[in-house]
Amino acid sequence: MDQIQDNTDVIQPIFQKLKETFSTHKTKCVKFRKAQLRNLIRGLQEMEQEFHTALENDLGVTMFSSQMTSTIITKAEVENQLAHIDEWSKEENVDTPFVIGPGSSKIIYEPLGVVLVIAAWNYPLYTGIPPMAAAIASGNCVILKPSEIAPHSSKVMYDLVTKYLDQSCYAVIQGGVEVSKKITTLPFDLIIFTGSPEKGKLVAKAASENLVPCILELGGKSPTIVDKDCSLNVTAQRIIQGRFTNAGQTCVACDYVFVHQSIKDAFINEMKTELKRFFGENPQNSQDYSKIVTEFHTQRLQELLKDHNGQVVVGGQVNVNQRYVEPTIILQPSVQSKLMTEEIFGPILPVLLFDNIDNVIQFINSRPKPLALYYYGSNSKNKKLLEQQTSSGAIVYNDSVFHLLNPNLPFGGVGNSGYGAYHGVTGFKGCSHAKPVFTKSTLNIYPFNIRYPPFTKHKLQTLSLFFKFAELPQRHVVNATLFVSFLIAMKVAKNKGYLKKFLELSKPYVDKLWKSANL
Repeated sequence: MDQIQDNTDVIQPIFQKLKETFSTHKTKCVKFRKAQLRNLIRGLQEMEQEFHTALENDLGVTMFSSQMTSTIITKAEVENQLAHIDEWSKEENVDTPFVIGPGSSKIIYEPLGVVLVIAAWNYPLYTGIPPMAAAIASGNCVILKPSEIAPHSSKVMYDLVTKYLDQSCYAVIQGGVEVSKKITTLPFDLIIFTGSPEKGKLVAKAASENLVPCILELGGKSPTIVDKDCSLNVTAQRIIQGRFTNAGQTCVACDYVFVHQSIKDAFINEMKTELKRFFGENPQNSQDYSKIVTEFHTQRLQELLKDHNGQVVVGGQVNVNQRYVEPTIILQPSVQSKLMTEEIFGPILPVLLFDNIDNVIQFINSRPKPLALYYYGSNSKNKKLLEQQTSSGAIVYNDSVFHLLNPNLPFGGVGNSGYGAYHGVTGFKGCSHAKPVFTKSTLNIYPFNIRYPPFTKHKLQTLSLFFKFAELPQRHVVNATLFVSFLIAMKVAKNKGYLKKFLELSKPYVDKLWKSANL
């Protein structure tokens, strides 16, 4: 296909058009948003073959792989936004503390404006469309910038948005480095970026000039710990899938493994057996094994295989022209080598040994915070130590990668692996402004008027008393007051001989009071 043009002239007109559209409030209509999400789902279904062809050309994936890691899970993310949009877009009533009442408080989730989504090349569809869907669901206009490194996928995403979505509200801008540099200098209302920490820093720096908030999903070196009580066969299968799917080009892939010293040989043997079962004697001929995205990245991986001072126990072969790197396992490489200091982003798995979990925790904490941390085993004490003494975007027990498919869990990093998160309601709220709305009663009698001067000792004492109960919701105070008043009125009615009539007349109000007070 023709090379993607790096034309920066198209950026400003499209951005301005979407700003003007947003000012008309067109995208704030929930009915409109739902229609756009339905169109997006229909487009993903009707263009599935086109996406597969594009992914095959860009990354050498099979139909099964493109469905499992791209089209099916992308459609599921959009469907999740559509299924919950009514619930998530509702006003949220919250308690009002008695000390600032009487009044009412609520939160309105309003769209931010025009959102920029910058997708990655390793999963072009999945890193582009789901965050775009979250921005659409929350009422924003959206510009999607696909990666030029996956040009076939970029073109198909352009066709998808152009054909199925309202072009006055949503657009795809294709381009290379110059477009990427230019587009991040514009005053967007939010930028969602998926990529490397180095590129993420550039995006954040450009965005800071306009105080544009960002959600950055940046990857990093995600560690895996294999404890001595793990299920070896399951562990090997899931680590292989997590590391070698898409030829290791996955931001949450296990980047290196700590294996308990006592099971080193058994683990290596199980990995060899399962690798052969997954990809055959020659993975280059396997339909289930992907290519490296470009020759440049193949050469980069080839360099990582030099000077690591470890033992290659599996693989090690590279063919730059065919963008092929054999699934490779390296035992005990130098922790100072590039293999252990740079994110690998390829089908190479370093294996280190340990006999004390404290040393592993110390090693992990000495490095930048990872996007994920994986633990295989059942030692509850070790799990608790990892949860309490390490920091990562997520902790996953006895699996790799698949946690990001749960829309009920936020997906994002911490520290060097990013900030902010998306997926599910987290994505919806991340693309929204939670606007507080406080409505105060005009009732201005004592004790609500003690806030005004002239101030006296009595007012100060009353205010001090109020602030001791600052967190007490006013509804509890009101309910308690009504309850006490009801008891007094009931006593008066009893004394006057018409208690039965009083109870009959007051029953609807009592029931309502009981219900509101949760009594």
